[in-house]
Amino acid sequence: MEKQLPRVLVIGGGFGGLWATRALASAPVRITLVDRSNHHLFQPLLYQVATAGLSAPDIAAPLRHILRKQRNVTVRMDEAVAIEARAPGQRHARIIGGAGTPHSATQECGRQESAQA
Repeated sequence: MEKQLPRVLVIGGGFGGLWATRALASAPVRITLVDRSNHHLFQPLLYQVATAGLSAPDIAAPLRHILRKQRNVTVRMDEAVAIEARAPGQRHARIIGGAGTPHSATQECGRQESAQA
């Protein structure tokens, strides 16, 4: 029987979420990165795009592309709407589709459920 790895849910693919995910690259965990958009935007250079100094692809990169070599990550384009505390040691995150689609998923200690509404 294969050992079940602990799960880590990272909400947001900004600087904090991306650095946290990269920091766990060699950790024995399964990571799910949830973000509303499909890309990481380097906002400090956004003014360069507005003044035509850079093109938009120069400051935005797909999250899956950035993390492509990290084997313990799954990237989902969704929005976390709630984190509920249950019993001690159990955390539950409800996730809805980023485009408002009728899809919900549950990430809970040791199991994952998905349901089409």
